[in-house]
Amino acid sequence: MGGDARQRLRDAYRAAGFPAPVLMNLIGLCGRDEDTTAKQLNLANTCKLASDLDFDGGLRVVTTTLGRNGGDWDACRDHVAEALVPYAMIAEDHGVTLAIEAHVGQELDSPEKAVWLVERVGRASVRLNFDHSHFHVLNMDLRHCAELCTPYAVHTHIKDGAMVDGKVQFELPGEGTLDLVDYFRVLADVGLDLPITAEVSGQFWKRDDFDPWATAQRCYDLMSKARASA
Repeated sequence: MGGDARQRLRDAYRAAGFPAPVLMNLIGLCGRDEDTTAKQLNLANTCKLASDLDFDGGLRVVTTTLGRNGGDWDACRDHVAEALVPYAMIAEDHGVTLAIEAHVGQELDSPEKAVWLVERVGRASVRLNFDHSHFHVLNMDLRHCAELCTPYAVHTHIKDGAMVDGKVQFELPGEGTLDLVDYFRVLADVGLDLPITAEVSGQFWKRDDFDPWATAQRCYDLMSKARASA
């Protein structure tokens, strides 16, 4: 995306009354024995885009994941924390905060692990993206997860989902077993004061019949109704 295109996108966000966008790039930063040079360049380019799209002086946030290490968390967590530091420094060079997302199916899959990682790395550029769907499908308590993650959260995602025959099946927020009214109440109770961002899983947008506008409207309708009832 060239400079003119970035300017047009920045102007479009401003004209719509939105804040500067939070970006998501699921790089899988800390997968073992992977090409760190390519990942560092990928992250640097994403951080540069976040910087270029910043027009309001707010927190520049890039959401990402750590990837898989193919082992037990206790065995790999020190490696993960150490491997994350160079990426944190890249973010700092661009005035960006990394919002790390705990993810079902990866070693970093619980709020306890996520909090440990942030505290172990100990850099202000490493914080959390609170996406409860990855905890919800593992039957973790919403309030417990929110209380742990909120002090370090700089962004949110919300979608629904369940484990079906041992595999994750994501859904739009409010179309599964997650009680959206309770979700909004709990986040208010624990003091999470961030925009609540609907995430549409690739399980949806990769379909040939995917309609982005209808899906966005559906998410808005479900979330707006729940928030009004919370």
